[in-house]
This record gives sequence, C-alpha cells and structure tokens, in this order.
Amino acid sequence: MNNKELPYRQIHLDFHTSPYIEGVGESFNGDEFIDTLKNAHVSSINLFAKCHHGMYYYPTKIGRMHPNLSFDLFGEQMRLCKENNIRALAYTCVSWNEDVADRHPEWLTLDAEGVRGVKKPFESSFYSWRHICHNNRDYQKILKEEIKEIYDLYKPDGFWIDIVQGKRCICKTCSKDMISIGLDPHEPKDVLRFDRISETAFCRTMYEYIRSLDNDLEIFFNSNPYRLDDAEDEEASSAEKRKYYDFIDIESLPSDQWGYTHFPVAVNYLNKYDKALCMMNGKFHTAWGDFGSIRNKNALEYECFRAIANGSAVCIGDQLHPCGKPDKAVYERIGGIFSQIESLEPWIKGSEKMSGIAVMIPKKAGEEDEEAQKSIEGVYRILSELHLMFDFVNIQDPLEKYKLLILPDRVTLNCATAEKIEEYVSLGGRLLMTGSSCLKDGRSQLSCMDIIHHGKSEFSHRYLRLDKDYFSGIPEIDHVLYEAGEKTEGKGDVLARIVEPYFQRTYDRFCSHRQTPPRREESDEAGILRCKGGIYLSFPVFAIYSEYGYTIYRDILERCLKELVEKPLIKTDLPALTELTLRKGPDRYLLHMLNYVKERKAKVMDTVEEKYTVCDRTVRIYTEDRPARVVRVQGQKETGFDFEEGYTRIHIEREEGYTLYNIEMKS
Repeated sequence: MNNKELPYRQIHLDFHTSPYIEGVGESFNGDEFIDTLKNAHVSSINLFAKCHHGMYYYPTKIGRMHPNLSFDLFGEQMRLCKENNIRALAYTCVSWNEDVADRHPEWLTLDAEGVRGVKKPFESSFYSWRHICHNNRDYQKILKEEIKEIYDLYKPDGFWIDIVQGKRCICKTCSKDMISIGLDPHEPKDVLRFDRISETAFCRTMYEYIRSLDNDLEIFFNSNPYRLDDAEDEEASSAEKRKYYDFIDIESLPSDQWGYTHFPVAVNYLNKYDKALCMMNGKFHTAWGDFGSIRNKNALEYECFRAIANGSAVCIGDQLHPCGKPDKAVYERIGGIFSQIESLEPWIKGSEKMSGIAVMIPKKAGEEDEEAQKSIEGVYRILSELHLMFDFVNIQDPLEKYKLLILPDRVTLNCATAEKIEEYVSLGGRLLMTGSSCLKDGRSQLSCMDIIHHGKSEFSHRYLRLDKDYFSGIPEIDHVLYEAGEKTEGKGDVLARIVEPYFQRTYDRFCSHRQTPPRREESDEAGILRCKGGIYLSFPVFAIYSEYGYTIYRDILERCLKELVEKPLIKTDLPALTELTLRKGPDRYLLHMLNYVKERKAKVMDTVEEKYTVCDRTVRIYTEDRPARVVRVQGQKETGFDFEEGYTRIHIEREEGYTLYNIEMKS
C-alpha cells in the first residue's frame, strides 16, 4: 500500500458502551447514518465490532453481544458503507477488555509490585481499564477466532486492532518467555525490553494469521509503531514492528496528553518510508470519551491541514452516542474541513517530502529516556521554527541524500555506524554534533570531529561567550547554559568560549535567587568548535531549548546551520510561528503554509483558537530550474515569481490560515 491508496478523509467511530446503559442503538437509522457520512465527505471509517468493555455489536459466538442491543449494529453499518463505496475497517481491541477480565482474571498482566491488570482496586480515573496480557496464548487463540468470525460474516476491508501494549508484565507466560531468550524478569530494563519484543511478536503472529484469511485485508495495530528509536536493537525497535503493518495511523490528540509536538515529530521520522500514513486526532475538546464537547473549529482545521501538509491522510476520532444517533453539529464541522481536503487531493496525492537535513535519533529501543525525548522535541522546535526541512533517521537509514547530519545531545554510536558517518563526511556531508554525542572513552568516536572529552562539567550552569564577529547580531553578554554539558577540548576554530560561574550553588554557598553569576575571565574550554567534519557544541542545546525556550539558542544554531547548509531548500523571512513543508510531486513542488496561533488556554492543555495573517513576506524555494508557473491552489490564482541562482522567489502579499502553492515545473 502507498499514500495514493489510502483515503484522505476518515472517521474513527468509537463506541465503548457500558453494559449498564440501556437502549443501545435504539435511535440508529441507516439512511441518516450513511447520509451523515456522505454529506461530511467521509471516504473511510473504522467501525466497532467489539469495544474496551468487551461488548460485541453483532451476534457473536465468541463473546458477549451487548445485552441492551437488539440488532446487528456493526453488520448494518458495514453493509451501508460497502453499498456506498466507503472503505470500512473492523475495529477490535486486545489488552483492554473488561468482560474477559471478569471471566479470566488469570489472564491479567502482573507487575513487579503484584498489581494485576495495571488497575489498582477501587481505581476510577479516566482510561483506567484492566489490562490483559497480549502474550497469553489462550487469549491469542480467542482473538484469532474472533477475527475469523468477523471476516467470515462481514468481509471488512481490513482490521484496526487497538491496544497492543506491554505493561511490564511478569506473569508466568511472560517470565518463561523472557528466560527463554536470555532476559531476567527481575531486571526492570529486561522487562521493558521484553515489552517491545512481545508487542512485535504479537503483531507478527496476528498479521500472518489475518493474511492467511485474505491477503488483500489492510491491517493496523495500535501499538506505537511511530515510537522513535535508533534501531540498533532490532528485536525491540519499532522498525521491526512496522514490518507487520499495511499503513500507520499516528494517534495524536494534541489537546490532551500528546501535545502539538507529538505528530510532527513522528511524521518527520516516518514520512520518508514507503508506508501510508494517517494522522488521527479527534472531534473532542480534550480526548477520547469527552462527551458533550466539540473541537474548536480552527484547532481541528489546523490539525487536519497540518496532516496533509506532511503527506498524511486524516482520521478524525468521534464517539457515537449509545443511542446510535450521530451528532449533526460534529459532522457539519468535519464536513467543512473534509470538503476542502477533497478539493486539494488532485494536487497532494503522490507527493513525497523534500528534506536536506538528517537528525540521528538519540533514543534507544526498549528504553524510556526522558532526556532523549527532550532533545528530539528541541530539534523539531528549532528546525521547524527556522523553516528547515529535515528527517529523523535511525542507524539503518541511508544518509547519502542529506547535506547535513545532526547528532543531537546524547547519540551513541556502534562501530559500524561510526564508520558509516565517517564515509558520509568523506563524500562531502557535514555534521552538527552537540552535548555528549559520540563521546566515548575520553574522545570523539569520529576522527573528523577531533575532540578530547574530560567528562561532564561539575557545574549545573555555565555560560557561553560568543565570538562577536561570527555571531554578529546576537547580544554580547555571557549567555547562560541551563544545563552545563561536557568539558572538552579539540582541534579547530573556537567560535565560543565557556565561562564558568564563581562556584557551584549549594545549600550553604549561593548567590542571589538562581544560578551563580559568571566569572569575568573566560576559560580555556571551547563551547562551540568548528572541526574538520562540522561544528560541535559542548552543551545539549536541543534539550535545553525544549525545556526553557531561550531563543538565543535558536539564534546560535541558525548561524551555525547557515555555514553547514549552503543551499537550504527554503529561505524565508516568515515568522517562526509559520509552519512550512515542502513536497515534490510529478513535475511540481508543493509548498504548504500554515498560519495558526497555538496557545496555552488552560494549565495542562494547548489549543488553537485563531488564525493569523502574514503580509509582505518572501519565500525562496530551491527548485534548481525555473518553473513554468506558480499557482495558489485555493482559488486557482496564478502568482508572480522571480527566479535566481536556483531559487524560485514567491512574494506573500497577504495570507492567513492554510495555503497551498503549486510550483509547476517545465516538462
């Protein structure tokens, strides 16, 4: 499957309905249901065969049909979609199943604290479902029987299989399996690694089984296939898991736990591969199950347009009321956005992302590393704010097409990867290395970055004194480093020196409210060093930016990146808030521009309420050759442009919200 074959306008129709609710489906009307989908321009839908309560929505011989449902709701929904050429996948779930948890408590997960099923007694918080071990062979047998029953009865287009998640289970099955592959159930790191291995094993087993029923079925497991890791540990890596997926949905409801950096981080890892992608958000104000709320129009619009700007389809999550009647207002809002996406599909189909920078993932498979995650988010924030096109890469990915490789903050290399990077540099590639990346046994793992390492600084905060000529325009003060970083020296040109504080702050030795001020004299240490292979910053600049947002760090990196990337794909004077993506289709370039204000409107939640307007700005796109014409797709208005030194220059007179420019090249 590829992006051309994945419908762009999808609905995920949650129907987690308690057995204590009466009158289930009593207001369902087939004509109203299908008209609602068609009027909202829906081209695909995920329909519930079974929910987290363990209730089935069709007459089943495997489990328990919802006791207050009097007809085959799932079958009727599936029939209507098939008759109206709407792709319909059957939804079912694995680890969350309250009915099975009641009938088979011995199948619940067991953690090292002795808690069964993750959920503690009397727990009633949101999303507190009991957790069944996906590795249990008896349970897997029932799941296979369920899938066969659904397939035999309804012939869905595929299966959307939810909640394949390890939860540090050390039940008899998992402990035995761990020991058989040399892992120790007593060791937390081994247990976490086995979570990843067993998730992939489950996906493989079920994928092969479903394929044996029908090779044309589309299969997805909601098991974090977009988790970033460096892929060195192949068994535990998400790269191995993705082999058993036909497409990838990136579940990312930004207003709640995911935030607005989650989707773009994941998509900038995955959209270089030949695997169809779909962004899944929701119609909810917060997240799943938020009955009685509707997503702010501009927030929903921004999220959907950001998806197609990144080559992804869109799947909006909804939850059908237990009575079976869809919310008219919800589908009017969705339809207004889907109709716009439908009109853009002739241009956006079949395009691929343009990127000139690779970022090596600093996170290991099978590990939880919050500091590495900060670095990942910091990279996304800085590069996107500078309008630089980039991909996250793992050690298996080829590097040849990239002009620059960034090794952010804490990357460690095996010998083979170090050799691969040395070869990349020898062929003209450039490096940006920060923090403790590639420092091992007292020196750099890369000969092209000739650095001697004296360990981590003993200070929690240090300062950076910039070369005023190289960093002209940046205020001439000693800039604080909120995480001090590494003590290093090396061969090359010093672009900034480290300035140490008078002393390390302790309980009985301190100055003022926060960090100790800088000494007046600079140290011999280089804070920023130009080496043979590129530029090295001795502090974890990306993690600090993610944590503190000090724009001076972005300004410093902007200057370094101008040296390392001579001809970036995009040059612009647009504000950092504007999001740009550049994609390439047959004989055309596509420039996507999003002008929306992301803001924190509550203590733990971000949203979008307003678009903003940009006026009298310029975007220069490296097209190499002169285009035939430039068209603003919305409104089909031809736009004037200039061409010089390989760049097509577009003047932005006035834009707000989402705009797509089609740059047609001469055939």
